[in-house]
Amino acid sequence: MKIRVSSSVGHFEERAMKTWGLEDWLGIDDLDKELLFFGLYHERDWEVFDEYDGERSVFWCGSDILRAMEDYERQRILRNHPETKHYCENEVEATNLRHIEIDPIVIPSFLDEFENYPVSFEPPKDGKWKIWMCGHEKREEEYGFLIAKRMASQFPDIEFHFYGVDEPEYEQLPNIFYHGYVKEEVLNEEIKNYQAGFRPNNHDGISEVMIKSLLTGQYPITRIKYDDIWNYNSEQELVDCLKKLKEQTKPNLQARCAWIKRLNQYPWCKKNFAGSEEEGEYKDRNIYDKV
Repeated sequence: MKIRVSSSVGHFEERAMKTWGLEDWLGIDDLDKELLFFGLYHERDWEVFDEYDGERSVFWCGSDILRAMEDYERQRILRNHPETKHYCENEVEATNLRHIEIDPIVIPSFLDEFENYPVSFEPPKDGKWKIWMCGHEKREEEYGFLIAKRMASQFPDIEFHFYGVDEPEYEQLPNIFYHGYVKEEVLNEEIKNYQAGFRPNNHDGISEVMIKSLLTGQYPITRIKYDDIWNYNSEQELVDCLKKLKEQTKPNLQARCAWIKRLNQYPWCKKNFAGSEEEGEYKDRNIYDKV
């Protein structure tokens, strides 16, 4: 199998090929007759998908699902190829795909090496619990920065660290910190000192905020429901999650181990990400001893 990555998610191309062990598709002259489409966003993506002469699989990325739901022609193309295998990352995406008569396989992904994210969680020595989030300029509401501000006003002993958005001219709350855009290696180093990742998006793939938070032994909080993750449906439930966060004294190893066994379990993956149950437990015990 080869992989074809849509330009809308081109920044994931190198990581996807490396993590999943796939090679880039060379075009119509490529002799490999099995192709994974990583995202279907643009007209050219759909043209290639429709014309491809081989076995098709699709890894849906998120907003490409929403676009397909609004486009009858794209739905027609999908119906013309019922043999296609479809993959998405959570039940929210799966429900949307079922609305356009696609029955996907739900498997979460993470395009990085687990070993790069050792457990680092510990309660804050200064009493200031630290939660981190990622978002985009002019999309602060979508990425939950507004609800985070409401929580910050209720919990002065919790710091909220916003990445991807520059600090506005005036910020009233002293426990809100804006980091703007930072390189990934900087982000990965800074989050080692935090206790939770927060992902309030209503529609989302598996966010790296959630996975990186899990792998480092933190207690991520999400709006979308996932097994072994703290989820909330109302602001009061979110308040309860934050209260529970401040009671934690040890790394979140049970959830970490459970998710390592779920991630990247695709038929095209050439690596064994999960390992044996005994091996996973042994690694977590050793990590826990060092915390």
